[in-house]
Amino acid sequence: MTRQALGKGLGLSALVPTEDKGRDGVLEINVADIGPNRFQPRQVFNKKALESLAASLKSNGLIQPIVVRKGEAGAYELIAGERRWRAAQMAGFLKIPAIVKSAEDRQLMEWALLENLQREDLNPIEKAQAYERLISQFSLKQEAIAERMGIDRSSVSNFLRLLQLPKELWNEIAGGRLSMGHAKAILSLDKKAAQLSLAAEIVAKKMSVRQAEKAAQTLKKGQAKKSAQPTTPEVSMLEERLRQTLGTKVRLIPHGKGGEIRVTYYSLDDLDRILETLS
Repeated sequence: MTRQALGKGLGLSALVPTEDKGRDGVLEINVADIGPNRFQPRQVFNKKALESLAASLKSNGLIQPIVVRKGEAGAYELIAGERRWRAAQMAGFLKIPAIVKSAEDRQLMEWALLENLQREDLNPIEKAQAYERLISQFSLKQEAIAERMGIDRSSVSNFLRLLQLPKELWNEIAGGRLSMGHAKAILSLDKKAAQLSLAAEIVAKKMSVRQAEKAAQTLKKGQAKKSAQPTTPEVSMLEERLRQTLGTKVRLIPHGKGGEIRVTYYSLDDLDRILETLS
């Protein structure tokens, strides 16, 4: 299976067989011998949905096997099907049908991410953390992640930027009280206190993204007035040109006859992209 094929949306089923074809290669494995996928991006499982699935399993059995890989001392680790495995435990199953596959750690994480993206959407923070792990643990570039997930590189970058928000706001993003559009407005502010203040105002007033952007602009104007070195129209124009060229936040900070250029990057991959643009 090529990267291009996955990028065109063939998805998990093209990589990991999950249909029971005459039970060939399907084993009955003790539920207690199976452990969760250590790279599972989903942190919260809907209890009611699992209870409903458990009730269905009691009535109809498990038609679609889970997929596992061999672990240590006769144990197994899940590749795909964690909801079915959890529901089987709730239903009191002692054994569960499973297909045993060989898989490296990176494949394990990619398959778990794909399964969740295709069947039950992850929240934005879970997606961002999964992408960050692919970068930090497996040295994947944003372009490679985008290709595997079948999305644009800019989408991967936007998710990664969520992790630059104060951690106090992650639950607000995960719970849907703040959208990715709101997050972009919040990230336009430099100081954490201002970010937290704006986020609280957005949630309390149920602001639209446009309203949040206007509020952020108002806060930035207030910060600019307090600055010891007010920004001139010429400096603002240069900053805007640099933002458009580099695709990120840029500040020019005058110091006497000189000054400094402050360029913001959101990950090492983002830094590589900026350096390539500069070169």
